Amino acid sequence: MEKLTTPTIYSSPSSRYHSKWMRVARQLGRYHLLDRIAVGGMAEIYRATTFDSHGIKHMVAIKRVLRHLVEDDDFLQMLVDEAKITSLLDHPNIARVYEFVRIADEYFMAMEYVDGRDLRALIDRIKDRERSLAAEDAAYVMMRVLDALHMVHNKADGTGTPLNIVHRDISPSNVIVSFDGQVKVCDFGIAKARHSRVQTRVGVLKGKVKYMSPEQAMGHKLDGRSDVFSCGSVLYELVCKHPPFTAQDEMALIFRVRDAKYVRPAKHGADIPSPLDRILRRMMTRSRDSRYQTAKEAADALREYLAIEAPDYRPARLGELLREHFAEDIEKDQQKLREFVIDTEAAGPLGDNLISEVLGEGAPYTRFTPSPITPDQEAAREEMMETRLMPRVPAPESRLPPDVDLHEMRTMIIDPDERMARVMKRKHRPRPGAHFHQNRALGTQMRTGHYADPDEKGDGDAAENEEEADPTNEMDEPLHAAKTRILKPE
Repeated sequence: MEKLTTPTIYSSPSSRYHSKWMRVARQLGRYHLLDRIAVGGMAEIYRATTFDSHGIKHMVAIKRVLRHLVEDDDFLQMLVDEAKITSLLDHPNIARVYEFVRIADEYFMAMEYVDGRDLRALIDRIKDRERSLAAEDAAYVMMRVLDALHMVHNKADGTGTPLNIVHRDISPSNVIVSFDGQVKVCDFGIAKARHSRVQTRVGVLKGKVKYMSPEQAMGHKLDGRSDVFSCGSVLYELVCKHPPFTAQDEMALIFRVRDAKYVRPAKHGADIPSPLDRILRRMMTRSRDSRYQTAKEAADALREYLAIEAPDYRPARLGELLREHFAEDIEKDQQKLREFVIDTEAAGPLGDNLISEVLGEGAPYTRFTPSPITPDQEAAREEMMETRLMPRVPAPESRLPPDVDLHEMRTMIIDPDERMARVMKRKHRPRPGAHFHQNRALGTQMRTGHYADPDEKGDGDAAENEEEADPTNEMDEPLHAAKTRILKPE
């Protein structure tokens, strides 16, 4: 698979020339916004790029709250809850959330970018081309979704208390498949957890009705089995290319969902293997007690089906399928990214991360920066520039007569007082390790030239030693500052 193209980067005025078809990415916090890839009634999603502490580029998705909703405190709190819940979920089949940021009157969520398409786009493309999705592909996708939901349903806080998270909005648009075959669950916007601050009022429905469980459509309290039913509805649409519940209006649709009355797959012309059909019917049973009781139980059933029907199944097969159906779209995406340039000198506020207390220290977002140059690289560059500006001094050898070897010359210290001080300092310096504890005080006295008792100065006449030690007190300059003279060898 071809790697995702990244935008051009410029960081100096001399390199800011670009054609009229190039667009400068707008900086928003730690990120540079590129093209908008989705928009809804509550938020718009952009592709964006950022850099880590090593200067490596990363693509992220930015979910930006629409302007007319920034005054809705309940909606903003719902997004904060979504970000907090998702940030706690570390699973390969869940798109990560990096941070939820407020900058002035703007709010946005930075998330993992999955280079692929959601199941809604895949189903629509298959229908347009009058193709079908193999039962093995559909089973694999939903097996991975259920693996992720099992972790979600059993997630506990730091004290071991279950969070009782229920996604409540499993649908084709909230499951993304990457072009290399990875499956990711996203959008926990209406997920319910024990610590959520915004609670749903009794009788208020949240989610896409046609993928709800019967108990969700009736407004009852939910548990993980509700998500299992929703996964069955998505699996149904993957193999049949039609949703399980349809009606002329939403009220009639709610009643059909409540009664779990769906058209049998065979009436849509879907050729579903009998083992998979049995799994599907159990997932979509109206009674919660008759369904798979956990997401893991349903995932294991699909895993067992794949082990029998497609033992050599690999995610690369799914990725190849997506690349085949979206080849033109991939090329268009690459072209869009090539149209952007990133000004790394643009400075703007990074904003306040509203979920930093949940993420903790050392979270991935703390290593993100809008500039590709790390502090160490910047210091090294400044040091290099300073070195280049220093005057070039000829080497000492070039200033000597041609018949003179610098290394064979003797060096003479002109200042006799300083020379004597250096001699005395070497003479009285204690040897390292030799009677160190006994002579430490004496060594200190020798270096300062002040003696409490002449008898402690060692061998020799005290007055003579005192007279010889005087030059050390008069030494005003270090040795390297003394004048030197190079003498020609005799």
